Amino acid sequence: MQTQEISQQVEVQLIPPPFNIKEYCIDNYDSFETIDRIDPKLLSKFSQVKRFIERWEADQEFRKQVLKDPYATFVRYGLKLNPEDVRPKWDKDCASKWKQETSSFLLLKLSNEFYERLDKATNEPESAPSDPHIRVWRERQIARTASQFNPAFHKVIQHIPVCFELSKGCSIGCRFCAVSAPRLTDIFFYTVENAKLWREVLEVMKSFLGDAAGNGFCYWATDPLDNPDYEKFCIDFHAVTGYLPQTTTAQPMKNPEMTRSLLKLSKEKNGICNRFSIPSLKMLEQVHQEFSPEELLGVQIEFLNDGAEGAEKAHAGRQRERNLQQGKIDEESHKQGTIACVSGFLFNMVERSVKLISPCNADKRWPLGYIVYDLGTFVNADDLKTLIERMIQDNMSQMVRLGDLIRFRRDLTYEALVDGFQVSTRIKTFKFRHDPFWKELGAIIHQGNHTTVEITQLFASKGVSSAHISYYLNVLFKHGVLDSEPQL
Repeated sequence: MQTQEISQQVEVQLIPPPFNIKEYCIDNYDSFETIDRIDPKLLSKFSQVKRFIERWEADQEFRKQVLKDPYATFVRYGLKLNPEDVRPKWDKDCASKWKQETSSFLLLKLSNEFYERLDKATNEPESAPSDPHIRVWRERQIARTASQFNPAFHKVIQHIPVCFELSKGCSIGCRFCAVSAPRLTDIFFYTVENAKLWREVLEVMKSFLGDAAGNGFCYWATDPLDNPDYEKFCIDFHAVTGYLPQTTTAQPMKNPEMTRSLLKLSKEKNGICNRFSIPSLKMLEQVHQEFSPEELLGVQIEFLNDGAEGAEKAHAGRQRERNLQQGKIDEESHKQGTIACVSGFLFNMVERSVKLISPCNADKRWPLGYIVYDLGTFVNADDLKTLIERMIQDNMSQMVRLGDLIRFRRDLTYEALVDGFQVSTRIKTFKFRHDPFWKELGAIIHQGNHTTVEITQLFASKGVSSAHISYYLNVLFKHGVLDSEPQL
């Protein structure tokens, strides 16, 4: 008994005292433009809070130990933090009380405010493409997905206009990969020829997208750190667009010094946040051992390991295949049916290929969770410019065209109303009513076998002007309820 008491006393002595705001300068913590303006001692405290939360979210056993003996557990895991400072995170009773009394647990409050501000302080470019056809096409994709994805998920989808793969395939081979990345077979190295092509490709895309090109990133069904020259490509990206691309990697430990160099570059260029995807507790332990809390202050950690809080895998790609084998179906209410976040151009620099894509819930036709509207290859910058122009012309009309087959999206349920009609998903319902014309137009579109010209001629015989028809069809077009998938 005496030995146990002595042990507990030692543990308490190893724990820092509760947070005392008088020991820190908080002049800039809620209004900073760069984190260099914040008291380093305060940043260190925030990093310890972040490290605790990471372990809490990832490790089921850690959660049990904290609830049993928080002080001993914090010492065992090397957390330089007083458990009382973060009690609302591990004590359910305290959590509900804290929501009502925000003046308590000041370190946790300051830390939360810091990370909210950090998200806003990153050097994030304009998201809307400058080309009007690409911009309106992207807006229609956003309107479409708003009725397909759960609202909380849809809110975080940014519909980035461009991304680049700098290798062919991925070396990791995650069993749950939502884009079914193939095995790594080739790498786009930073040779003199490739570097020239890379910069020219970036220039072409900037000419179409404007500042929104800076939202692009350099991975897809790849891991950026599979390319040993990745940092050089990022530096060129910054030189051309004015922005450093965001990095997400599932192998931060492949080359820790390369990872450190990237994080340093990101800090120097005021880059958009970076992420580590952690597939196992073993990797988390390696990351926490290799990188200090301060080094990972601005790095988001996404946990994909079994036992992590909220680590449900997206129903797409290889994970979808597993789900189907277990009897789950596409039509179920999955929390997330894709990890795709691009409405725009997907490049593979090894193949010199481009696809025009946009997110969707994975299904039999689009098992990877994104629609492929168009695809092509290029040889050089001039060839690429011609290809992008052709894709815009074929896919990005700002209004319905005369030869378009007019029908509702296949995921929408049509229902006639007394004074119009409605189409709906489990997420959202669109109602078009208060005009007798809507009812008849909805019924015709529901048949799914008439073009714009045929619908116009049909109503013209009833005395309805083509301008009137065009207006109503384009209202539906803008709302994203008309089918735009490539014809089979």
